[in-house]
Amino acid sequence: MQLNEHNVKEAIIDASMQKAVFLYFYMDAPECATATQALNAAISDGNEYISLVTANIQEQVAQAVAMQLGLQSVPTLVVFKEGRPVEMLQGDDIAANLQATMNKYMPSETDLALREALSAEAAGDLPLALQKAAAAYKADQNSLQAKHIYARLLISAKNLELARTLLENPGREERESSEYQDLLSALDLAEKAQDSPQLHQLSEEYAKNPSVDLALKYSAALVEAGKKGEALDLLFALLQQDSAQSEVKKTFLDILSTMAGDPLQGKYRRKLYTLLY
Repeated sequence: MQLNEHNVKEAIIDASMQKAVFLYFYMDAPECATATQALNAAISDGNEYISLVTANIQEQVAQAVAMQLGLQSVPTLVVFKEGRPVEMLQGDDIAANLQATMNKYMPSETDLALREALSAEAAGDLPLALQKAAAAYKADQNSLQAKHIYARLLISAKNLELARTLLENPGREERESSEYQDLLSALDLAEKAQDSPQLHQLSEEYAKNPSVDLALKYSAALVEAGKKGEALDLLFALLQQDSAQSEVKKTFLDILSTMAGDPLQGKYRRKLYTLLY
């Protein structure tokens, strides 16, 4: 956007309430060419997080704004956030430090993945939400927000073993946070719910009669209780005896397909491929 006498407040002050505004003072001269090219290439009109406003210092409105900001040379880039200037780059520093400066005002890989995870959760797509949350946590394992969202989704998906591992050994700040305590309470309740009478009954029946039909019922109950690792171990043992059992193989693969972001998914896929091929 080009600065003019009619859009000064809208382009700089109002816009910076929503996202960062990079106000670039320049003139049509060789000393501004590198910075101008770098900015135009890096910041498109469709950028969701940064707005580029160009101000030709040879025009009166740009001169007036530059004077208010105390600028004495071009090229100069002034970053506005929430209606006020927060950062400035001049001369060769504009092109050299542009990406680092932009990174301060754009979401990180972790932030983007978390947004996608929460959006998928809201849409009812828990497997996709888990996949995105796992990617967010992998990108920044020091982010408590990423860790806690991932743990909450794991509990929702009844992947309680991984959730417990994730929440072990918290630091003091995390341990004292209400969100962490709430997650522990949710996990404890989910783990207690695992030990259902139905699960115990199926376990006893399968021990007495380890048939394929009972194995499939028992593995389904284990998955429902959040014990996917145990279910996969049970089914894999059957496949080791006879890898041609199509229903067992299908159930095994169906369970794996629900485990996006879980390290066990890759482990058991490798075991299956090794067995089959």
